[in-house]
Amino acid sequence: MTQTFGDISRTTMPRRPPTALARGALALRRRLLALADQVVPPHVALFDLTVADGRARSLATVVELGIPDALGERWRTAADLAGELHLDADMLHRVLRALVLEGIVRTDRAGRFRLTRKGQCLRADHPNSLRAWIGYWSTGSNRAAWDAFGDVVRTGQPAFPAVHGMSVWRWFDEHPDEGRLFAAAMRRLTEFDAPDIVGLYPWPDTGTVCDIAGGAATLLSRVLQARPKLRGVLVEAAVVLPEAEQVLTARGLRDRVELVEGDIFGEISAVADVYLLKNVLHDWDDDTCLRILRTVHAAMPPGATLVIIEYLQERDVPSYPASMNDLQMAVICDGGRERSRAELQDLLRRAGFQPTSVHVSGAGLGLVAGRR
Repeated sequence: MTQTFGDISRTTMPRRPPTALARGALALRRRLLALADQVVPPHVALFDLTVADGRARSLATVVELGIPDALGERWRTAADLAGELHLDADMLHRVLRALVLEGIVRTDRAGRFRLTRKGQCLRADHPNSLRAWIGYWSTGSNRAAWDAFGDVVRTGQPAFPAVHGMSVWRWFDEHPDEGRLFAAAMRRLTEFDAPDIVGLYPWPDTGTVCDIAGGAATLLSRVLQARPKLRGVLVEAAVVLPEAEQVLTARGLRDRVELVEGDIFGEISAVADVYLLKNVLHDWDDDTCLRILRTVHAAMPPGATLVIIEYLQERDVPSYPASMNDLQMAVICDGGRERSRAELQDLLRRAGFQPTSVHVSGAGLGLVAGRR
């Protein structure tokens, strides 16, 4: 999938409800869903849950076929859309009719369809588009790994390497279209998290922030936009750095960021006051996490701070989205898991850091800091 940068040129932080409001809205939504389950027969509620895969596949298919983009903000019939997109009109009508029930489109008595507010997020040009995430989740490689979930539960071992004969990271190297799709999905999710991350942590007004394995500088650029006198360093694989340069240039930040080729399993050469690791440790088992943390520790000057950014999962507390993220890590990654604040702080101590502060967003995103 080719990544476009139409939304990347924006120089302002995407708007997001305050943490307290977001927390309340999510909690209310889940309470209402739980209440609805109490007023229908339990087997009916369970049946509805079992067809969730069909819903996901329907969403992925309409995205793949370009239907949300063709609908735009207009009312259109399935026949009209089918003629433009070379699809079967009757089948398309049936799909859109089903998606009315999911709040993706609405329909009128003339048989026309229009995207809802939620459905608009399937469009490529929407500022909160989830196209890349939906596309990644529905890839054949991801679905095949989940098909072996029973083996994960039986053995505790990840499914992806067992099914595909290689790690997910090697798979992305050998299937670059999927690798780009995954990277685009992660960038989008980081954009969603960025306002909370920028608002939660007391970033310095001056000095240098280094984002390690920071992708295309999505998060680093948002931190720098919020602190105009702060400078940045991005440490990434050589193949990623040109894309990061595009992002930084589009956001007017290129002259404030040093791009450094580095390897979290090898050597990192970057001097900063604050270092970031966002959604890195949850991909790996504890021993591998310690290797990564010790690599970072060796690069840091005394007194510098490392901020680990992960969704926190306390052992006995079901948490959205951490609990489902945790299962995805178990299926796809090598010993990956979401961890509690105590587990992350223990990893910091074992790697030679002194844990300092913990900041948690309304959605359970944790910023766990430790000092070199």
